[in-house]
Amino acid sequence: MLAFFVASTAEARWSKYEDASVEVKFSNVNINVNRDGTYETEVELQAKILKESGRDRFSLYSLIYNDDSADLTVLEAKTAYNGEEYIVTEDMMEDKPLASPSKGFDQLRQVTISFPKIEIGTEVYLRYKQVNKKVPVDNFYGLSFSYHGDYLQAENTKINSELPLEIKVNDPREVLEIAEEKNDDIHSISIALKKAVYENTTNEPHNGILNIKHNTWVSLSSLSEWEDLAKKLAPGYHSVINQPLPATFEAIAEFADNESTDEEKINAVTSLLNEKVQYMGDWRTVSGKFFPRDLEKIADSQVGDCKDFSASTAAILQKLGYKVQPILVMRGTTSTSNPEALPNMGNFNHVMLKVTNRDGKIYWIDPTNTVSMAQGIFPDIADRNALVLDSEEADYIKIPAVQGENSKVISHSELTIEDNVVNEYGQLTVQGEAALGLTGVGLYYSNEQLRDSVFRMISGVYLDEEEKKFLELPDLTLRNVEDLTIKYEFQQKNKIFKTNLGPALNLGDNWLNDVVNTASDQVSDLFIGVPKTKESHMIIKDIKIKNCENLNFEINSPWLYVNRFCKYQNDGTEFSNLITIKKSFITNEELKTAEYKNLKSELENNFSRASIIISE
Repeated sequence: MLAFFVASTAEARWSKYEDASVEVKFSNVNINVNRDGTYETEVELQAKILKESGRDRFSLYSLIYNDDSADLTVLEAKTAYNGEEYIVTEDMMEDKPLASPSKGFDQLRQVTISFPKIEIGTEVYLRYKQVNKKVPVDNFYGLSFSYHGDYLQAENTKINSELPLEIKVNDPREVLEIAEEKNDDIHSISIALKKAVYENTTNEPHNGILNIKHNTWVSLSSLSEWEDLAKKLAPGYHSVINQPLPATFEAIAEFADNESTDEEKINAVTSLLNEKVQYMGDWRTVSGKFFPRDLEKIADSQVGDCKDFSASTAAILQKLGYKVQPILVMRGTTSTSNPEALPNMGNFNHVMLKVTNRDGKIYWIDPTNTVSMAQGIFPDIADRNALVLDSEEADYIKIPAVQGENSKVISHSELTIEDNVVNEYGQLTVQGEAALGLTGVGLYYSNEQLRDSVFRMISGVYLDEEEKKFLELPDLTLRNVEDLTIKYEFQQKNKIFKTNLGPALNLGDNWLNDVVNTASDQVSDLFIGVPKTKESHMIIKDIKIKNCENLNFEINSPWLYVNRFCKYQNDGTEFSNLITIKKSFITNEELKTAEYKNLKSELENNFSRASIIISE
């Protein structure tokens, strides 16, 4: 009930103090950077709990650090409530290792603090120090941080660095006061809030993504060019890629070499590697570095993270004559990095490959997926910045976006309506990147599970068993993405609804819900989906829908193309829809334009809510 109340009555907007779960009274961060890039951080924080969610946050507070490369010490922890102070004693803190993924990776540890007297109104105080003895990149320091999240009453960050630092700032609300000083080989930077700031959003649409340009952020780096960071990282990857292939990987290379095309060779490598090595979904450091383990260790352990998978795949493909370059990206369909930041490792969370054949054709290969698609681009790495790790050809580039004309969902169906029961017979074809959702699912689910899920996907409802008439599925255990066709037949007893003019059928398409469900005052960009084309042809047999031409509709925009066309075919009526998503995002600025407002109005009035009256 509470969730419904909030969602149905509130408007999207920037958050106010009254919305905050925690008020940070002050936050002091002091960072000392050594010339070799190692550093020491001391954090002092005092926060007031305002809501139950704030209590949840501090009732069991955790700090995670790398046991191989860092030391963490809690210097002081306490709470205060109604004038009484409650000290955190040693027995209220626990420092223990987290589950280790496999041999060769660094061990992470977690300090858990059980703060006493955690109630609404309690003030929490914490001071701790972390000493980083090893760093991912030697003789380098980079840090980017924003003020998004909590209500901040006061915040001070001070950096004293033996490495000269570049600084870049985005301060749209003019809340920062920055001072720099250089003397005796120390670069000192002080960053303080001039006034309280609360950069968070409330009740934004579920597909709203806040653009970082609307946030206050600071980026610091000892390098000014991304290519220089790439050159520092490249040797740690290519030294592994150039190692002799273990027997397991040699066998994969020999098998793939017998395939005909480049796509087939690359897909064979990534598919077979996935059968031999289990992907572990994080990128944990090795001796404090974001480098892959040796090929023999990867093959022997039979597990690996993205660094290991990329190095292994690269080594095999290099053996087959391909040019291979590891690249760093921010993976995630709606995950975004700061495109304006100075060089820092926080802009990335994943390693994959840029592969070039002898003719210069480029393939964007992410071998960590359980399925292979050299002929396309995985949506969760498409259209984003990438750092090419190459000592000679280092680069900071953008991976191409998925092309809507290559990623298609095509359906043909025939509807027979008798006694208000709809019988639907048809076939559904998915092509290109659109086939990702079905490829390989047979490796995870039983035939019965697949059957039920596909009927649910096609019909949009949970069908009774007697309503499921026929289903023909392709082989869904294959690891290579290819075009797939499903043939089906089912009945629905409640698809027809009553009107004062007779039975009716809804033609609305929920594909467009994310395009039109916007708030007039939202502050985020709108994610409308990965570029894709949906083409549907539906024939209603033996019924000629009166005035069906009134439902013909077409609109084109920079983000979306929509077309619906109705025609009579023999004694029936055919409706053809074509929807193409051209871009993944509609920016907040674009949402306020007349062009978007017209698109939303036209879709709501002429497409999303259309229905037909069925008369014999």
